Amino acid sequence: MNISNCINLRRLVTFPLCLIISCCVSVSFYLLSVTYCKFPVTPAQTISSLAASVNIIDPNQDIKSNITCIETKKLLDLYSTTVCVHSSADIVSREIVADRIWEEEYVTRLLRILIRNPFLDMIDIGANIGSFTMFTTGALGRFTLAVDCYLPNIERIVRAVQIQKVQNRVVLVHNALYSESGKYLTLSDGPPSGIELKKPTEQNFTSQIIVQTIRFDDLLPILLEKRVQSVIIKIDIEGSENYMCETGSKMFELIDIQLVMMEWGHGFRKRYQKRYQSMIDFFTQRNYVVTDPDCTELDLKNWEILWPGNIYWIKKINFRKNIC
Repeated sequence: MNISNCINLRRLVTFPLCLIISCCVSVSFYLLSVTYCKFPVTPAQTISSLAASVNIIDPNQDIKSNITCIETKKLLDLYSTTVCVHSSADIVSREIVADRIWEEEYVTRLLRILIRNPFLDMIDIGANIGSFTMFTTGALGRFTLAVDCYLPNIERIVRAVQIQKVQNRVVLVHNALYSESGKYLTLSDGPPSGIELKKPTEQNFTSQIIVQTIRFDDLLPILLEKRVQSVIIKIDIEGSENYMCETGSKMFELIDIQLVMMEWGHGFRKRYQKRYQSMIDFFTQRNYVVTDPDCTELDLKNWEILWPGNIYWIKKINFRKNIC
């Protein structure tokens, strides 16, 4: 056989093999880049155009408190993380210590949606001790903006973030959503998981029982700086959820908010009927549909009595396409 023919034959055999390997490497690199290189690391403290009242907490700060941390249960046979807890007097902390998870079904649904949609990031309003935040950022690696009004909750998220080494994938904000920015409100007494906003105070400093207020739109520069385009919101702030809608028109205009997972508390909806009706009007005017967590559509007329304690507001265009 001619030697040149042998060489050509080898080239014919090896070239497709090299092409396949090259394609596989390229695809693998792309998938890694989607998951881990979505935005540049920018110290949150340097974000421009941020309102003075937005109190960003340094995730690298030294936490001197003696804090207990738990390695969570593994969800979907793959994802576990760290959550740092309060004493057993707090119901969320008590259940996490006992079961190593809080609201397992709800968190698992969120993870499934995020896995199907690698372009979606997370906003956690009323983050508590981070039982959602630490799965979205600590286990899944998504950028997460976490907001809570109670400083000891934020401190526990800081410690968990440090253990998971995901400081560059989270921004922690110690504020309360309200109708106005820069006000100071007192917080209710009692276990951390039941804290509510109370009356304004003349004191102009923050503490464990005093928090400064922001509007939801005040957080927009953070998302723009991080190049966040599309998000899921989880919100659970004890009857104050309406402030997200009341002060967030720019946020909903400029950020693609595909899903809002909202607590729809039975007691609060009776106490604050006007607030809850205003939220229904806000979402329906923006072409959202409302469902239960199983994606069954709910009747808008029966929100006071028949709606469950947790609901989904889903952009109509995303309802069957990529959320449900």
